[in-house]
Amino acid sequence: MNDDNAIFQKPRSLDELFNAHLANTFECGQVLSLLFSNLDTPDAYIAKVKSLEENGDRLTAEAYSSLELLTHSEFIHLTEQLVKRLDDIVDGMNNTARLIDICIPRKIEDAAQEILSTLMSMIARFQVEVARYPGNELADVRECRETLKRWEESADVTYHEWRKTQRRINMLPLIDEANWTEILGILEQTTDAAYHAALLLERMARFGLRQ
Repeated sequence: MNDDNAIFQKPRSLDELFNAHLANTFECGQVLSLLFSNLDTPDAYIAKVKSLEENGDRLTAEAYSSLELLTHSEFIHLTEQLVKRLDDIVDGMNNTARLIDICIPRKIEDAAQEILSTLMSMIARFQVEVARYPGNELADVRECRETLKRWEESADVTYHEWRKTQRRINMLPLIDEANWTEILGILEQTTDAAYHAALLLERMARFGLRQ
């Protein structure tokens, strides 16, 4: 093996992989937003979301491989959970696009736009904190986690209020209501994954202080 191949195959560090994962996920969210705005020509956007989700899977696998470089079992466990949550976020976006492909809605519900916007804000804020890894200050990570918690709760309220309105006013046909209940539910669960990723990063920061 020559030197060039050795350099090419050198494993990336966890901080590089975390940042790459979130950048990929943010791009996925941008494409999902474009899908929301272009329901008449969805195929290219659905395919792009799927491609980005597959890239997220590759980054997840690479991150799991990098865990072999760690030595503390508790820290490895926390990092494994964080990697899984990062993968859950991009999976949630892809599952949203796949459901739209199946349901073929005529228009996007405002609640979906609102939850996706909240999710994108959560990812952008988390990117800022992950960019500091592994030198995170506990106070900064705590503030990030608290911010994401507020946004996650906001997404939950949006979803709850949408369902309450549908049941009380019956604005959509039953099949459309069922479809959007599933789509919005996945988006809301994806905000949960983003919040739990921040929670895990805070736990990792606390672990670092004990070493």
